[in-house]
Amino acid sequence: MGSSFWLFVGCVILVPVICDAIVKIYKASKSSPEHQGRINDLEEQLQDAEAELEDALVRIEVLEKIVTDEKYDLKREIDGLAN
Repeated sequence: MGSSFWLFVGCVILVPVICDAIVKIYKASKSSPEHQGRINDLEEQLQDAEAELEDALVRIEVLEKIVTDEKYDLKREIDGLAN
């Protein structure tokens, strides 16, 4: 009698959990086409942001080279003397 009780309790617990999982899988597969367009848009935005970041990094490197260039320092000193 004791083992059949625990079998019943186990079934009472497992059946709703399994049914809930099946419902969630069904809903996820049904809504997937709706979300696929949004995912594609977000991936495109991410690629654009990555490209902009890469461009910004290149510009920063160029500016660092200009600022650390000896001629820039000399021009700044000459301009400082003129003022």
